[in-house]
Amino acid sequence: MENIERFAYWINERHAIYQKRAKGLPAPWTDDPILQQYKFTNPFRENDRVTIWMRKHWTGPNHNRPHGEIIFNCCLFRMIGTSEFANVHGWEDSFNAGHTKNLINHMLEKGLRTFTGAYIITNQGLKLPKSEVVVDHFLTPIWENKEKLAEIAETTQSLEALHEAMGAYKGWGGGGFMSYEVVTDLNYTPVLHKAKDRFSWANAGPGAKRGLNRIHDRPLTKRLGAYQSNREMQDLLKDSARYLGRHIPTLEVDMRCIEHSLCEWDKYERVRLAQGSPRSKYDGLQGSVLEAPIGTVA
Repeated sequence: MENIERFAYWINERHAIYQKRAKGLPAPWTDDPILQQYKFTNPFRENDRVTIWMRKHWTGPNHNRPHGEIIFNCCLFRMIGTSEFANVHGWEDSFNAGHTKNLINHMLEKGLRTFTGAYIITNQGLKLPKSEVVVDHFLTPIWENKEKLAEIAETTQSLEALHEAMGAYKGWGGGGFMSYEVVTDLNYTPVLHKAKDRFSWANAGPGAKRGLNRIHDRPLTKRLGAYQSNREMQDLLKDSARYLGRHIPTLEVDMRCIEHSLCEWDKYERVRLAQGSPRSKYDGLQGSVLEAPIGTVA
């Protein structure tokens, strides 16, 4: 089996698991021992639990709000990252930084789930409480410049252009992970639902770049620039199509799907080739996530 076919196999099998679970079929949903044992996220981000909640309760009911307001609230949601916080805090049409900081601190003090565990929000060198870093230094500048960002989105209809513009603000630059999460959300709102580069651009993270190196049989540590990564993901989007099953919603296989699946497939290949394992184990026979084994590779 060639590498592109292995990559497409992962998309096929992981999406089939999602479909079987959604239909209420009993576990196990796959015969693949790796997918039975370890947790991998969905190939299609829109099927993730938190994203589903966001669409239904956050961006969906507020789709007619001003575009700048939608951009900010997507930033607010992803910077904290939990439906528990968003449900208590509510949508912002007049940002009150003090209220948001107080709520974060209150929930943390009560031991309530506040920040997501799916990714880590660092303080970026600021020796301040997390609530102050996130609200005063990461979110407030977005609120103050939301109309400027909305104008960029409206005039370019480009995920890449808005991603680049957001990267100029503290907390949203660097590798661009957080701004990439937000522009992906905005692709499903009136702000960027007509984005011209959905099938031609993605922000390749470290995992996706390792996946690309696997596809091309290169050393896993080979450094890839943004142009090369994007071009290779475009090629993979085209070349993998012939291996995707009929159960795959082909119109949803965009560059985000390719980028994200490369990252998850890299984790899968690490297990298959005995190079490491994901953090979270999964009991595929019972359908439950187990504690991450100590010392495993991220």
